[in-house]
Amino acid sequence: MKEIKKQSFMEGAAVLVVAHLVVKIIGACFKIPLANILHETGMAFFTRAYNLYAAMFVMATAGLPVAVSKMVSESLAKKNYGESKKILRAAVILLTIIGAAGTCVLFFGARPFAEGAFNSPGSYLSIVAISPAILFISMLSAFRGYFQGHSNMIPTAYSEVLESVAKLVIGLAGAYFLMSVSVELAAAGAVFGVTLGGLFALLLLVFFYYKNKRSTPSYNTTAARSTSTIFVKLLTIAVPITIGAAVMSLTNVIDTFMIGNRLQAISVTPDLFRTLTEFFGVNPQDAMVGANISHEAADVMYGSYSGYAMSLFNLPPSIVTSISMSIVPAISAALAISNKSQARLLTESSIRITTIFSLPCAIGLAVLSTPILICLYNNARAQDTLTLLSLAIVFVCTVSVSTAILQAAGHVFIPVRNMLIGGLFKVVSNYVLIAVPALNIGGAPVSTFCCYLLIAGLNLMSIKKIIKPNFNVRDFIIKPFISALIMGLIVYLSFNVAAGLLGCPLIDLSVQFVPQNAPVTPVLSSVRFKTIIALGISIFIGVIAYGAAILLLRAVQKEDIEMLPKGKKIAIFLQKHKILS
Repeated sequence: MKEIKKQSFMEGAAVLVVAHLVVKIIGACFKIPLANILHETGMAFFTRAYNLYAAMFVMATAGLPVAVSKMVSESLAKKNYGESKKILRAAVILLTIIGAAGTCVLFFGARPFAEGAFNSPGSYLSIVAISPAILFISMLSAFRGYFQGHSNMIPTAYSEVLESVAKLVIGLAGAYFLMSVSVELAAAGAVFGVTLGGLFALLLLVFFYYKNKRSTPSYNTTAARSTSTIFVKLLTIAVPITIGAAVMSLTNVIDTFMIGNRLQAISVTPDLFRTLTEFFGVNPQDAMVGANISHEAADVMYGSYSGYAMSLFNLPPSIVTSISMSIVPAISAALAISNKSQARLLTESSIRITTIFSLPCAIGLAVLSTPILICLYNNARAQDTLTLLSLAIVFVCTVSVSTAILQAAGHVFIPVRNMLIGGLFKVVSNYVLIAVPALNIGGAPVSTFCCYLLIAGLNLMSIKKIIKPNFNVRDFIIKPFISALIMGLIVYLSFNVAAGLLGCPLIDLSVQFVPQNAPVTPVLSSVRFKTIIALGISIFIGVIAYGAAILLLRAVQKEDIEMLPKGKKIAIFLQKHKILS
């Protein structure tokens, strides 16, 4: 009998990267028109419900899929195929119970969350609409963990794409047709697409499982663990992972709870009055000088930050998740058979690739924040917060991969400790910074940057002590950073040259926490089209510049290339042309 088709660590990551890129493109096709339909107020309702769902989802499911992946990969490494199926059955039972409980909490607690915790009654219907998604996503995560444990990322990839397509079609249709009724119903219609997307993805994974069930072995080379032992082991691994992931997800919930309340603690100064009325377009009656920022004005500021800046900020880390999902079974399998050198190699490669990927994303998004917002939304109010947030991308990506490495190595409590430290820092810094009039909404991205920098540093110190990889500063930091800086400078110059020739807004790299003038948007359709052309030219030149810099500085290692699909052939070609040592 044939075993389920599996890929190498980087092949699996490549499959998921492609899927996540497709998902993000679909997500952009969802979020961009959605923001144009719902505007800031509706996006605030949508984002509050979605962030609450995301936090509940993480608390319900974050640990068990990783535990399933880790345990299945260890069983397969020891050729205990039948045990791997017992692990899946146990996980499905646990996650169904947990998911049903999470759905009940959201459904019956929707009004207290909306009217009490969020002080946003308009979010009520959105929370109700998204509540069943917890059950569907919980169940499908068990199947994703099972296939990932087999190092087969294709079912996960297909299910993620289907989930996104359903969200796009159903969510946009719901928002569009219900907007004529009310913005509250429109936001609920949009978020209901998330619910049905989860249901369709679950059905697809069940289909994949039964399609492959008969073609996979069921024997064990050693005695399989009992179901009760599997339950205990799953929970032993999952609980600390869940706690750690919940802390990370809670940073979004912390923002959801705190930003509005802390903004409303600010007394409106004359300068802040101009910011609210001229830049954010708030009604002057909702921004009286001497009074505190109103609920309506806080919603507009939070909607701009969460609906526009955060959506773009989350793109690179979601792609890096591909590496995190692939590295757990790879390192777990290596350590299960005491192959420590392979575990070190995988650790070094995954961290290096993460840095090489995330640094240009951070610098590129920071430099191009204004034209990207013009092209996608024709709304540049989030330009300053996006610039600040972008700088945290490299640390968020590092946290994701380093956490997965520590979990795969069996040290599941260390990321929990580090995330708790970062989460507490996030709470304190949010409380202090956002209420400073000179920072206001800008305090949120500054707090996020410091939070993830702290966690990433603590995780990397722990990995260095446990797995003992060779983290060469020159290869891991200096070379990628210089390459990204070169790319950022070239992108800045190429965009401004193209924009000057075409007659569209130039890039201004200054960050203003209290802007006094209206944003450059909205722009005419002709100007927006010219901006798209200038942006495309600068990104194309930037990609070439970064690729050339990475290769010329030899920031990529031979083993990194060889782990890619067709990697050995690519490495031979690069060595032949003296591009790779």
